[in-house]
Amino acid sequence: MSLAQFTLGARLRAEHSGRAVEVALYAPAIPPLGGIAVTVDSDGERVYITATDGDVTHAGSDRAGLEALAALGATMTDPRRPLIVGTGRDLAILTALARAYPDADASPVIGWWDERADFPGSDAVHIATDAARRRWALGVHPDRELEPATWAQWLGIESTGPHLLLDLARLTASGHTLPGLLDASVLDTASWQRYVKRIGAGRPWWARDSRQDAALGLIARSHAVEWFDSIRLDDPLVALAASHDGTVVPGTVLTRTEDTAVIAADRPLSRLRVDTKITGWLGEPIHAGRTDALSGSIATANIDTNARLTITVEGIPKRSKAGQPGERVTLRPRRVDPHMQANARSLAALGYRRGNNWIAGRGKPVTRRGNAPLDVIVAAADD
Repeated sequence: MSLAQFTLGARLRAEHSGRAVEVALYAPAIPPLGGIAVTVDSDGERVYITATDGDVTHAGSDRAGLEALAALGATMTDPRRPLIVGTGRDLAILTALARAYPDADASPVIGWWDERADFPGSDAVHIATDAARRRWALGVHPDRELEPATWAQWLGIESTGPHLLLDLARLTASGHTLPGLLDASVLDTASWQRYVKRIGAGRPWWARDSRQDAALGLIARSHAVEWFDSIRLDDPLVALAASHDGTVVPGTVLTRTEDTAVIAADRPLSRLRVDTKITGWLGEPIHAGRTDALSGSIATANIDTNARLTITVEGIPKRSKAGQPGERVTLRPRRVDPHMQANARSLAALGYRRGNNWIAGRGKPVTRRGNAPLDVIVAAADD
């Protein structure tokens, strides 16, 4: 079964039962405490905004719409507030409106929201339909999941307008939060503090990033995606789905030595390449979150003439005795360490200040050639 078939099965089950089907055990979003929910409409000439914090609702068009946001606390002098919108398109329209009125009190805050939307897991921006799709599958065409009204119908939300978005965001973030996700809030707070300092120093919020800032921003965004994808694999239902595209590999231990294990995968499907650092737990993908039993790196991955995939893991700590022959194990890529990511960004920032660094405007870039992984080439072709 492929991941597409697995996902289709969830949709068919939802259609048959008439109820949304969970595809994540944990809430994939941080509760939007103090959030401002905004609906955005445009007729091509004017942009109409309705915003609420749950207690007070304001509305307006164009500059008056931005003033409505400012009245709810979306200003640089107020504490940061999460934004809740229905779709990414709504945020794009809101950002374009802010650029049309750059001196409005809410405009620099919208600029920051637009920046943080690129960071998965952020509690600064909650795109309601995207977060809901990470938690449930509906028995409708995927395009209809981009409509907040569809989610309201399936989840029993009776409110409308921005109150609907606020209720949807709260429902999506209800229950136990995905372990590790709250770390994103710390990064958002640090980002906001740097942004406030930069604006306070007189830099226009709409100014283009320098080459160094753009490069570091690209690294930070890439790190955020890697980190979010990594912690999501600790969700049992997400891990179960990932076992159908080879990101997570269940199997049975064939042989075990002091620091090596040979595992027969259930299917000839794996994205774990040679030299990939991995961890694993005893049991099936649905048991994600258990204490790690194996850690090491992939030494070999071979498929025999019977289409049986065997994976050799080496570098297992000698103190680890788990994963004996006959035991069921599930392998996954090693968890991303956010502290190592932060150190990497610090080193990159130091490198950009070197005298011959072309990103800093000194010297010329050096052409380098190398081999690209097949899945990267395929992804680039799809784009």
